[in-house]
Amino acid sequence: MHLRVFPTVEAPSQARRELSALASQIDQHSLSDIRTVVSELVGMSVANGARKPIEVSVCIGDRGVEGAVHDDGTGIRAVGRRESALVLRILDGLVEEWGADEREKQIWFRIKARPSSNERGRIERGS
Repeated sequence: MHLRVFPTVEAPSQARRELSALASQIDQHSLSDIRTVVSELVGMSVANGARKPIEVSVCIGDRGVEGAVHDDGTGIRAVGRRESALVLRILDGLVEEWGADEREKQIWFRIKARPSSNERGRIERGS
């Protein structure tokens, strides 16, 4: 899944809403954690001066959900200076691992996610 949100005060809630498309693939608890992580990172992008659309990618794979938030602001440098302490605590509490790539101007994360009950049934039936 790939999202583009404009850097406005509405961007975090817009990203949360658009992530609803994952509901058929992962359980609600996992989806809630992913929504929180993405909306916090998007909010940090807005707060740190992103001017161009913020790019969000989320991919469900064998190792869980991998995602990244990419922007043109100074959020990555703020993470490096630990200026975004609350966002970092949220990340540390919800994801398996995360990192900041200053060259690519993105923060990436990996989080465990359980399949939705619909998806589990499909897998168990071998569909």
